[in-house]
Amino acid sequence: MDEPLAAIAPADGAAPTALPVSLDLWSNPDGTTPIEVLALLKAIARLEQVVDQETQSLRAGEAPAFEDLNYRKSHGLLELTRAMRLVDPQSIGDDIRDRLESFRDQLERNRLLLKTHLDATREISAILTAAIRDAESDGTYAPPQRMWTLPQ
Repeated sequence: MDEPLAAIAPADGAAPTALPVSLDLWSNPDGTTPIEVLALLKAIARLEQVVDQETQSLRAGEAPAFEDLNYRKSHGLLELTRAMRLVDPQSIGDDIRDRLESFRDQLERNRLLLKTHLDATREISAILTAAIRDAESDGTYAPPQRMWTLPQ
């Protein structure tokens, strides 16, 4: 990999996240990287980490801690929104743009897995509801069953 890595240490004490972004494009004349850019990169990295954790849980067939994940995603989105406001959109380079596009692709994969999970949950719920209704019903109020089919 030719790009330098910027290590961002998460607040929860986990291992630092390597950000494959060339910070030279963002450096001030004195060689330092503006804090706004570091905040943006940190926000993206945190959101990628949370979405990846959720995606891996869904793929493994585990029951993710949705409450915690939703809280962390909401907090990360707020952090990303605030960081984006501080960075001039005209100055965003291709490296950050590529990073955001990669994150969008990651979100789409996560959305598809969540949709599959939700569809399966709805289907199971419908089956259980019908089974409970059939078990509790004596047939008194059930709609009449047709013994014939209508011509096509």
